[in-house]
Amino acid sequence: MDISGVITARKALFDEYLDRYLGEARTASGIFEAFAYSLQAGGKRIRPVLAMLACEAAGGGAAHALPAGLAVEMIHTFSLIHDDLPALDNDDLRRGRPTCHRRFGEATAILAGDALIFQALSVLCAAPYPAQVKVDLCTFLAEVCGTNGLVQGEHEDVMAEGRDVPLDTIEGIYGRKTSRLFEFCLYAGARVACEDAALTRALALYGTHLGHAFQAIDDILDVTSDSRTLGKSAGKDIAQSKATVVKVLGLDGARSWAQNATDRAVQALDGIGGQGTHTLREIARWMLERAM
Repeated sequence: MDISGVITARKALFDEYLDRYLGEARTASGIFEAFAYSLQAGGKRIRPVLAMLACEAAGGGAAHALPAGLAVEMIHTFSLIHDDLPALDNDDLRRGRPTCHRRFGEATAILAGDALIFQALSVLCAAPYPAQVKVDLCTFLAEVCGTNGLVQGEHEDVMAEGRDVPLDTIEGIYGRKTSRLFEFCLYAGARVACEDAALTRALALYGTHLGHAFQAIDDILDVTSDSRTLGKSAGKDIAQSKATVVKVLGLDGARSWAQNATDRAVQALDGIGGQGTHTLREIARWMLERAM
């Protein structure tokens, strides 16, 4: 399967939707300009792509998941804007161009990130989904981003810098700062397509394990790749003494850990047939190949 082609096709669908949304929502606000700059910076759009693929796997169409995909991309972008700030990772480069705070200043970047959280909720509430689906999506998004999710994981990540922490602590950080948002992507795509609770749980579990693998792969590439290839500063994890599986297990051990997480993601789809789940299995393996 041509996974790059699959991703490219859905990315193009999402980027067209994003451009249309920004065109309709555009204001003269400096905050809008800053978050639009970050939203349009590019990237593989893997999170909205996964939402679309989950929707297809659950019997829906990719376009039906676009509002959910935009919401999750807004949350992801907020996290990147804030993660790059001097108080956190103090990074100058993101997706091959200056970070939001380097382009617009720290105050505007902080507020642009804040605004994206509420824009995400606005997108979900305005989406053409049944009322209960909107409630479920907003509730789950709040859960995966709060004190048992993304924000908590980011805090734990910062607090672990420069410390020797055990593997289970790192796994918890990965789970909260990265994995839970992947879980939401798959949950959201399935939820807007169907009411099959078992299928939705299986897809969400796939997202959980895929998110673990994704973070490990990202940390491996931080060591083995370069800034031009990554589109962000390479070698930051070592420079900041970040708590990663690479730090604890070494490169070979980290690759094995990522392999195991990938295997668990694929196994979560056991018993679910169809082209959509086959594509999700192949994407998990494709992601892993980048780090091997």
